[in-house]
Amino acid sequence: MKTSSRLPGLLRRFFGFLRLVTIVVAAFWTLMFIIDTWAPASFTHDGEAMIAMGEISLPLAPGTLGLASNTAAPGSLTLGPVQGTLRARLSSTDPALASALRWSLVPSILALVVFSFLLFSALRTVCANLERGEVFSDSNLRLVRWIGACLIAYSLIAGAGDVWASYLLGGYFREHVTLTGLGSVVSFHQSGFVVPFLSRPAGLLTMPGGVLVGCLVLLVAEAFRQGLQLKTENDLTI
Repeated sequence: MKTSSRLPGLLRRFFGFLRLVTIVVAAFWTLMFIIDTWAPASFTHDGEAMIAMGEISLPLAPGTLGLASNTAAPGSLTLGPVQGTLRARLSSTDPALASALRWSLVPSILALVVFSFLLFSALRTVCANLERGEVFSDSNLRLVRWIGACLIAYSLIAGAGDVWASYLLGGYFREHVTLTGLGSVVSFHQSGFVVPFLSRPAGLLTMPGGVLVGCLVLLVAEAFRQGLQLKTENDLTI
């Protein structure tokens, strides 16, 4: 029996399109690294390719910034390290900076591309099965489990990528970077400050959200398994 709904077919085409977009994005980033950032620089109005690496926490010199209340006693409110968006020029000729940026970006981009391709492929196959009227089947059960496992795995890998980027960029910051402005100059090395780095999820899931959604998908897979088992038992009794 074939379903009369057009939704599975539309979603199958949509996920197929997203899979194609993933391949194009992967090719773009590959060319960018191969030809030394010519591609993104040529699309910017000033010829400089600046990319937002993520959010970092910044140290503050004592007394640089503070909070005062007209009701509470002094010291009741304090201000810790502030956060800012780190933007970097990928076409930098500094070998140390270029190396830190590249090895911070490559693992996260590779993980995102592989995850996106696998996820969209699995979703496209599920929609194709539903379009043919296959709901409770072994194929769909395996695919739903695979989708849940992919979501959890990618979330954990993305979290590990943030730790890796913090290590690389933190090392560069401690050796070569000082924080200027606000009437002070603070050395990352002298402050003993470790650079916490949080990459942007690029419209996808954050680590806690991805793990949670992945667990929910695995619960759906268990419901699929029980539904498939009931269907098999009913077929045997007929």
